[in-house]
Amino acid sequence: MYRFLSLSCAFFVACFLTFHSDASAATKVGKNLYVKNDVEIIINGETIKFNDPILNQSGSTLLPMRDFYEAIGATVTWSKQSQTATSYKNGRSVALTIDSKRALVDGTSVTMNVAPIMYKYRTYVPLRFVSENLDGQVIWNQAAQSVTINLTDSDDGTGSETPPVTETPKVDYILHMNSTKLIMDKPFINRNGRLYIPAKYFENYLENAYSLWLSEDVMELQVASTNFMFTNGSNEIYVDGIPLTVSEKPFIQSGEMYVPVNLIVNSLENGGSVRYYRDNNELYVYINDYLFSSQILGKQYGSLMVPQFVPSASYEGERTLIVSDNPENLTPSLVPTDTATLSEYKVDTNNALKEYRIFGWHVNNLENAATIGITVQNTSENATLRIVNSEGVSKVNRQTAIKYDIGVPIADVVLNDNFKASDSKGITIAPGETKVIEAYQLAQGNIVGFLHDLDIQASNSEKAQYTIRTVINKVDDQLTAIHSDPVPIDPYNAHPRGVWPGSTIKAELPTYTMDTPMVGYNISNGKTDHLQTAENSLSTVNGAVGNPGHFGVTYKVDIPIANPSGSFKTVKLKIAGRGGSYSGVVKMNDKVFIVPTIKVGTEYVELPEYLVTGATDTIHLEFMHAGGSNLPVAVYIETK
Repeated sequence: MYRFLSLSCAFFVACFLTFHSDASAATKVGKNLYVKNDVEIIINGETIKFNDPILNQSGSTLLPMRDFYEAIGATVTWSKQSQTATSYKNGRSVALTIDSKRALVDGTSVTMNVAPIMYKYRTYVPLRFVSENLDGQVIWNQAAQSVTINLTDSDDGTGSETPPVTETPKVDYILHMNSTKLIMDKPFINRNGRLYIPAKYFENYLENAYSLWLSEDVMELQVASTNFMFTNGSNEIYVDGIPLTVSEKPFIQSGEMYVPVNLIVNSLENGGSVRYYRDNNELYVYINDYLFSSQILGKQYGSLMVPQFVPSASYEGERTLIVSDNPENLTPSLVPTDTATLSEYKVDTNNALKEYRIFGWHVNNLENAATIGITVQNTSENATLRIVNSEGVSKVNRQTAIKYDIGVPIADVVLNDNFKASDSKGITIAPGETKVIEAYQLAQGNIVGFLHDLDIQASNSEKAQYTIRTVINKVDDQLTAIHSDPVPIDPYNAHPRGVWPGSTIKAELPTYTMDTPMVGYNISNGKTDHLQTAENSLSTVNGAVGNPGHFGVTYKVDIPIANPSGSFKTVKLKIAGRGGSYSGVVKMNDKVFIVPTIKVGTEYVELPEYLVTGATDTIHLEFMHAGGSNLPVAVYIETK
């Protein structure tokens, strides 16, 4: 249930009556959606009248598509199947899809602030985004409530020569709000070493975040479960109703309340991180309440005893694991061609249904952006393949804090079973066809981590042959023609690559007897539970590297408990890294917890205490290690 903003009814009414002098001209017709027919649209000096209403969503003006494109002289095509409108003008193209903030500008994927929408059976598109990406200039006059659009047509060769005009390059301000990347229509601003952005970016791109103007100078903002009240130009900020005097001073600019980013993130219950890259005007905001759905365990400080190796482990289930992590660092020397295969598994089976998990981890140190994807090529003579299940999780970020920003969120999704369904679910692949299962856009210098579960069924239980690949294209996003052998492994960096018959491993520890000394066991130790070696990989073309750290694997640990007294006893469980800094996710009896990054030898975490009420019991744990972590990790058991 949403938490109500902290306003008394009387105060709310008083504030509402004074809220924005032009409020009477706006009619609310949906969440953050208003009809604003008092706005004047001027295109190249001519006032344009529209038959349909003018809309405003979250501060962005939307116009009826057909009339707008006709007014600016753009050609438009419409795909009913994909609900995509593509406009063409001045040699530029802008493709917009209904209810999607992802646009294609001259074939390049760009994130918008607002998505095109359907309103009363009409398609509406964002005025500013379309105009500016068709080489137009947009000017907003707040006092006159008018939008002026200046557009030029490409020279047809008949006009007189005009001297070239030197233009100031447009500066893009790029914001990453958790997993959403967008080009801001308002810049972020640095004042006295503090970063500020419009509050609307928290509201529009975080679930259950809300804002409300209490007066012309006061705004209330709710992020996660924390409530803020900001006053224009004041360093007194209310956090959950408590007044705080801080160094930051929110301010209003261009009608937007600019709020301090670091203060908001640091005030939240589970915190987060903020990173600013001045060289390319890029701001990353990560809020743990939205990144993770699980509780973060608190760090404890101290050293623990040297653990034993877990006695043994075995596979559970039949989901094949495909690991694509070598070469991890994609460079021109390791990937010299425009397209390449990074990993593959050739399948020849009589089983109607086969289950797979694809785990990938790659850094783009090429000279330009690239597209990485998972594809399936059907090489069967007769069998048609059907993708009966396709779901996964992916994270893209710069090469900083990769365990916590990429590895842990992926593991959190997996153990909570919060996969996102893929559009490839339900597709069929005829003999001779290759289709894309999932694709990931990777800017130069960024890293992608992904985990994807894929179930493939052959028609009529026929014998089936097909190849599952991870592939890369450095030129465009076309992936289906890439059928080459995998590139050779990077021999100097032993990241895993291979295929193994299971993606779930299970180990049972020796029985722990209550009131005996603490014991500890190393899992993913590279010795007693190393089931995924290079030698037993099911695919070895151009090299395989073992996966002793079990990346992409769900690792189950059962701990039998003996309690001879039969009286109530309490078990304490501790987790510590044993090979370097470690982070991951652990599930204890169906509840999931985040293990923050802990240093080897000096830090550990404690799981909730477990009450043993009988003579015997079993504690069930499940681990998924964060990509980038150092293994092994130890589990300690003791009596409180």
